[in-house]
Amino acid sequence: MYDHNQTLVPESFLALYARHGRPLLERKEMEARYESAELLAEQIAAVVANIPADDADAQREAMCAVEAGLLADSLQGREAEAAWVVARVAEICGWARPD
Repeated sequence: MYDHNQTLVPESFLALYARHGRPLLERKEMEARYESAELLAEQIAAVVANIPADDADAQREAMCAVEAGLLADSLQGREAEAAWVVARVAEICGWARPD
């Protein structure tokens, strides 16, 4: 049954918590994690958005620092989710995806 309050979680995030096409988390937990990760990415993007669009080295450096900070703090032990947040920040800022 369709729930009009259901959050649309992108495939890229769903893939973090799936094995052989089957989800590893309950839907509510998946939605909560996605919403937290998206909010975190938006907040980080607002901070790093002042890096010039033509300074790829500074962008790369910022993304490395962001990922290191996430892994040392809020997403410790959840490397795939931290990498998703970093990729989402790059997407929001219009930067190239980090390696």
